[in-house]
Amino acid sequence: MISIKFFFQNKKYFASAFLYSCFSLIFSTWVTYIPHIAEKIGITEGRIGKAIFFSALGAFFMIRICRHFIDRIGVGRYTYFALIIYCICFFGPFLAHNYVFLCISLFIFGMASSSYAISLNSLTATIEKQDGIYIMSGSHGFWSLGGMIGSATGSFIAVLVHNPILHIAVLVLVIQIIQARLKSQYFFRRGEQLIKEKRKQNKIMPLFVIALVGLVIMVSEGAIADWSALYLKKIILLDIKYIGLGYSAFSLAMMIGRFTGDSLSKKLGSWQLITYASLIAILGFLLVLILNPVFAISGFFVVGLGFSVIVPEVYRLASNVDGVKTADGVSFIAATTNIGFLVGPVLLGFIAELKSLHLSFIVLTIWVSLAFFMAFWKFKRNPLTAKGLYVLTPAPLYFVKRGIKLFHEHSNPNEV
Repeated sequence: MISIKFFFQNKKYFASAFLYSCFSLIFSTWVTYIPHIAEKIGITEGRIGKAIFFSALGAFFMIRICRHFIDRIGVGRYTYFALIIYCICFFGPFLAHNYVFLCISLFIFGMASSSYAISLNSLTATIEKQDGIYIMSGSHGFWSLGGMIGSATGSFIAVLVHNPILHIAVLVLVIQIIQARLKSQYFFRRGEQLIKEKRKQNKIMPLFVIALVGLVIMVSEGAIADWSALYLKKIILLDIKYIGLGYSAFSLAMMIGRFTGDSLSKKLGSWQLITYASLIAILGFLLVLILNPVFAISGFFVVGLGFSVIVPEVYRLASNVDGVKTADGVSFIAATTNIGFLVGPVLLGFIAELKSLHLSFIVLTIWVSLAFFMAFWKFKRNPLTAKGLYVLTPAPLYFVKRGIKLFHEHSNPNEV
């Protein structure tokens, strides 16, 4: 992994990338305590899913607000202060003693989460533009790294400490101490100056397909984050000791893919890479649907490989749309994908309550197919050179393409 080595050798890029780990450490800790909060307040899984929907509403509320503050304060400053606010709002759901308070605290937490996501991705896109470097995918790799650490240690610490407030207080304190030492590397970064244009109403249209692809993937990613363990437990009937392996495999694959994504993006281009990656994700979901523990866990790993590069490429595309400022493009995409990440578990839970969790994952497979067709359409409209395609394409895709070619050769009786 050349990319991860690059980050650790360059402090100014590590500082901004580590912000993603801070984000996912907090989020994965929250996911760990969802059952505890539901039990504490005395609500069902369905009702906690509905409460999480308020986070999505809070995220949506921040779409148009953040970018104005980013322009005025500067993207570096705003990102640092957004992290502080995010850490403070993290305490809200844990202090809730009734369902109404939980919904309100999750709405505020969603606002803070969206604000931080928007500023963080705007910062990375700004660094890419100003320094002429590809770090978006690798930076998202630090999200996966933090998620793996958080999910691996969160449950253990929760059982050991028996005090959620103490747990998250120590986590927040450690994050703030580290960022206080790293913030000078990005604190004074500013994006482009405001450019007043009469075409303001047309700015969203070029972002529509990009946002839709990001929404599809993040709905699915959020669903996997919250429901993979339950799927392995109730549908695959896996022993409770191993139900965390699904999300762990998914996170590991996400990390591997993201630390190689920047180099693939340089060689293939964003839309071509998204097309191939979404196809890999679909193949992974087909494995998940096989009612076998080995296939299911392997499927989550394959889905993670596919998903790993898509969202970073979505942000990269949004930050380079003609006539759209980096902060505007990224704020729209960040809020949209964040909403998808929060809404996904709610939709999956709703389908699971009506029918079954297995049907929910079938719906996810069909849902991800939309991303493939949209990316394929965009790629065909703006095709890149195919020179060296089989060398650059990941091995599974090479064999898929080779198999399709052989199928057509042998199925056509008129072909010599």
